[in-house]
Amino acid sequence: MHLIAFVNQKGGVGKTTACRTLSQMLEKNGKRVLVIDLDPQQTLSLSVKATANRFDYETPSIYSVLVENLQIKNAIQTLDTGYDIIRSDNRLYSYNGEGILKMDEVMPFKDDPQGMYNYIMNKANRLADPSTDDKHKLRREIETIAEYYDFIICDTNPDLGWTLTSVLMSAPIVNLIVPVFAEDSSREAIIALDRSIKTIMAHDLSQKINILGVLLTKYENNNLSKHYYKALNNTAQTIGTSLFNTVISKSVAIPEAMAFKNDLFDGRGGIVLSQYESFYKEFIERIEKQ
Repeated sequence: MHLIAFVNQKGGVGKTTACRTLSQMLEKNGKRVLVIDLDPQQTLSLSVKATANRFDYETPSIYSVLVENLQIKNAIQTLDTGYDIIRSDNRLYSYNGEGILKMDEVMPFKDDPQGMYNYIMNKANRLADPSTDDKHKLRREIETIAEYYDFIICDTNPDLGWTLTSVLMSAPIVNLIVPVFAEDSSREAIIALDRSIKTIMAHDLSQKINILGVLLTKYENNNLSKHYYKALNNTAQTIGTSLFNTVISKSVAIPEAMAFKNDLFDGRGGIVLSQYESFYKEFIERIEKQ
């Protein structure tokens, strides 16, 4: 099983469109695919009708797994997309893992300082143990279903916080795709992501996080975009990766597909769909080298 995550701390760079399109292409080529939506904005979940609205707290979600201890297999939906999905939940905005101590945990020990000390130490040990801690919870759950899928693909939230940390530790090898725009902020985002990766790998020497490539989206064929293509590729190479040769052009087909809850295969994807097909071939070549 390959675990792929689309990541960028900046929003609106095309993570969800790239995630959805790659998942469909993998499924159309006979791969067993599970998509996990970890972005509390729920754009992917809404676009494939995995949830009726942003305030659906009844349908099982990845929040149900991470916070409410639902087994991950019970959160999987099989839709008309051809691939399986676990929907997101807007309560992920407040998800920061389990705190070391809450007020309702303190009160029973108000007259028992030794009991409180023992309780705190036991909890601290549990939160520091990879077999019981929150940082590896997603990984432990994924391990229970990994044999049923060729690819598990994560659409992540646009920040470098706790949820993304869980994704970066969700498999022994995590492969990242970083969608970016042709602008300076994208160079900064690549560097910030690399720092986060190095921090995680420094604390867990067994963890491997590989940036499979940087995908330039909303590309316009002008001198400014060409300048940034070279600059972004240089930045990517300094952290041991590169831009995909394929770029995704700016096109009304993408926002139309999202607005009408269609995909590029159903609409007038045109040149953008052709570009994603080229990207897919590059992706397969790179993943087979891992």
